[in-house]
Amino acid sequence: MRRLLARWRRPAAPARALAPPDTDAFASLEEWRQAPAGTLACRAARHRLQQEVGAAAGDAGWPGRCGLCDRDVAFALSPAAPNLREELACPHCRLTARNRAAMALMLALPDPGNARIYLTEQASAGFVWLQSRHPGALGSEFGLDPATRSRLQGWYEHLGGRGALVERDVTRLDFEDGRLDAIGSYDVLEHVPDYPAALREFARCLRPGGRLVLTVPFLEDSEATVVRARLRDDGEVEHLLPPEIHGDPVAGGVLCFYHFGWDLLAACRAAGFREARWHQAWRPDQGLFGLWTLVALR
Repeated sequence: MRRLLARWRRPAAPARALAPPDTDAFASLEEWRQAPAGTLACRAARHRLQQEVGAAAGDAGWPGRCGLCDRDVAFALSPAAPNLREELACPHCRLTARNRAAMALMLALPDPGNARIYLTEQASAGFVWLQSRHPGALGSEFGLDPATRSRLQGWYEHLGGRGALVERDVTRLDFEDGRLDAIGSYDVLEHVPDYPAALREFARCLRPGGRLVLTVPFLEDSEATVVRARLRDDGEVEHLLPPEIHGDPVAGGVLCFYHFGWDLLAACRAAGFREARWHQAWRPDQGLFGLWTLVALR
């Protein structure tokens, strides 16, 4: 196993711009579970390899090639307690493994250079990277009271963002029907109490054939979504499980309402998407180790 990891640690040879990462795609938990014996053995081996990545990378990081930058890089990783989803950031585009995998899947369009793209974030490294390559890309933030707007605007400009922050509610978007080619929503949906309304809005705003790319906390062995908190009719939050606060660079944290299961696929179809699948990316040469991303087609 260590010899295999050592082979993957070798810097990738110079190459043309990389295609989106290869993924395994599944339309249901049953399909995921009913894999051939060889596939199940491969998954078990991959799980064991994941446990060794931090030690194999060491202080120098994990050598590979960023599929977005098309550069040989050392992906940053904490050897003692590696997070293969939220670390492995490229030093050039600054995007973590989760964001790199999702962004590549979102940009798998016939003509990405002219695509109408919307991210449900704006004061982030991901949006700033997208804006630098697609000047017409649209983004937004939510809850921009004057003090928050000032702080987030400063952070956005610190990252290299251009223009003023825009406020949008993903459950009531201001786009015309069929206006967009692609929507990316990365670890946002779990913070939306009425997430089905957001999915319906995403479907409404996408053209036929357009794509939605989502990352969320995902329970790969569970059909059902876990509801951690809910918004009552009086506007108060009712906690069903101990509060889970997700990090935010400026505001100090955001409450997580859901850990999603495979039933999120059915929710996407009910919202108006003709197809929805969970994709799992395994590309050690790109610093991607089994990341889950949902892709839904309009």
